[in-house]
Amino acid sequence: MEWLLIIGVITSIYMAFNIAANDIGNSMGTAVGSGALTMRRALIIGAIFEFLGAIFLGSNVIKTVGSGIVPPEFMSNIGAFTITLAAGLWITFTILKKIPISGSDAIVSSVFGYGIVYAGIHNINLEILGLIALSWLIAPIIGVLTGFGLYYLLKKGIIERIQNIAFKDRLEKIFSYLQIGSSSFAALSVGAIDIAVATGVLYSIVGISEGSLIQFLGALGLVFGILIAGNRITDTIGRRITELVPTRGFSAQVSAGSVTLLFASYGMPISPTQTLVGSVIGVGIARGTSTLKLDVIKGIGYTWLLTIPACAAISACLYLIASVLI
Repeated sequence: MEWLLIIGVITSIYMAFNIAANDIGNSMGTAVGSGALTMRRALIIGAIFEFLGAIFLGSNVIKTVGSGIVPPEFMSNIGAFTITLAAGLWITFTILKKIPISGSDAIVSSVFGYGIVYAGIHNINLEILGLIALSWLIAPIIGVLTGFGLYYLLKKGIIERIQNIAFKDRLEKIFSYLQIGSSSFAALSVGAIDIAVATGVLYSIVGISEGSLIQFLGALGLVFGILIAGNRITDTIGRRITELVPTRGFSAQVSAGSVTLLFASYGMPISPTQTLVGSVIGVGIARGTSTLKLDVIKGIGYTWLLTIPACAAISACLYLIASVLI
């Protein structure tokens, strides 16, 4: 079965490539949308900081994804292969459609689908699964509230008090530099989630010694995914939900990055995508609901809902097929 483990490593790197291409918009999309960074510079900076977050901040979330839902004794090489492949295929599909989905939703749902057919519902940790599902609901709501609150304070406390157009332009210029820092901070927190999504299942199978190598390879997969395919979703989050300038982008990014890092520290694989979209919506509400592009938001929401049953079903089917053929 050594060859199956190798295939599992390959699919984990493939998953890392896909999830990073999807999630880089969470850290850099607003910087591009507001004009603070060009797409090329945003992807390079995002790749660096997401790599660092994956290496140094991802351990707690890796444990939850790898062994918190389905006990380690029910994880197998076939399981690691089918789980990561199922989630990776779904994310590839959504990237091609330029729709930002949740990689966390995809991998957790894939783990659940595999667990149902292999371990049975009675062996799945439903308490942990329930907490994860609850975090998926709470995190974007907190993102909306914090994004709204931070931009509202900036708007009322500073922006609306400045009448001179030249001074307003200068303020936005200052925030364009601040936004580079806030986007880098957000990339760190996104990396902590993404590495768990990509390698958590395989990490739990091979153990700490070999798992560290897999974590490193996964982090490299994140970097290549960002640099090669990260522009597609970055454009959606940065430009298509609401019009952004540096003060708005900064507000959304600080809010989303803080929420993501908070949940990651507790090992909760929340969705950076859902959290950031929530923060962007919150900023849009603070400006006025007429500035939100509701058709784009609806499309994103429908895909989020579809991700859970789709990935669970794909994972279960892939495992059943693989168990017969291997």
